[in-house]
Amino acid sequence: MQATITGEDDIAVGLSVIDNAGTEHLIEMEHDGDIYHHQQDGYPDDPAQRTDEQGERVLQARKFARYYVFVEEGYDTVPAPENPVRIDAVRQAITEMDLAEFEKHFGDLYQQFDYEDGTGTRPAMTHPSEATDPTIYSKNVYLGVDPLETDLGTELARKHNLDVTKDAAEIDLTDVSGRELDAWGEFAGEFTVRAIDEDVDLSDAAYIDDTSELYVKYPSGGHLVAADDHLAPAAREPDTVLELLPIDPQDLEYFKSFMDHYLRCQIRDTFVEMGVHPPEEFRVLGMGRFMAARGYDYVDFYPEFHNPNARAFQQ
Repeated sequence: MQATITGEDDIAVGLSVIDNAGTEHLIEMEHDGDIYHHQQDGYPDDPAQRTDEQGERVLQARKFARYYVFVEEGYDTVPAPENPVRIDAVRQAITEMDLAEFEKHFGDLYQQFDYEDGTGTRPAMTHPSEATDPTIYSKNVYLGVDPLETDLGTELARKHNLDVTKDAAEIDLTDVSGRELDAWGEFAGEFTVRAIDEDVDLSDAAYIDDTSELYVKYPSGGHLVAADDHLAPAAREPDTVLELLPIDPQDLEYFKSFMDHYLRCQIRDTFVEMGVHPPEEFRVLGMGRFMAARGYDYVDFYPEFHNPNARAFQQ
């Protein structure tokens, strides 16, 4: 995949993308990633007339275009749960957790799998009646950023005379004075502006801020559908959505290590779906994004990345 930015203004970015079959795609998108123009001459214009392979080439071009603009221009053009940078920040945050914190956020998922495997005595949730096989257990994961874990955050905290001995996640702003609250507000605003202007790497400062309740998805057509609507509308998009078939979770320590591998597989899928060979640390085999696995089954040019016994990276 190759891309070149052909134009940009305050609203949109235009680019040329050459896909892996050599077809050029002329794409224009707004800064939020909304593609409003896509022209190409290599495949039928009507999606219904394209083969599975041709349809996948078109989707790869669109996903690669969004990621290219995200990397090159810094606009938030990639949906958060499909952004390998965000998924990897979640993976690293989970890796750094102790088991107690891991259980706090993911204990319900462990409990459900333990029950499904026949070891546990009580499920974490009741299987929704409308869900069809296969049952996919899902959980939304939301990141927070602790600015005090960055040099810039420490610098600005000292500038505003704020306590830098606590993690941001531990600070209860209801316990501070109005003057301190104003100082924290000034700090947050200045940190955001400076972090953007100076392109500060925030991955090391990320932590798991929240996770949703456990819920179920099932395949319907070309999409995954939530089988229930008990989740309250989220204020923002999740940074990662876990979509897992039941496994033997063994114990918490094993399940935590499994989550690391699973998220590496998710990251692999995001690169593969944009027609890009994944970075070496994400060239792993196994189930990641469920609908990506469907693509590996139906699109001939994809190896079986979801099959742990495949030789996809040994060519």
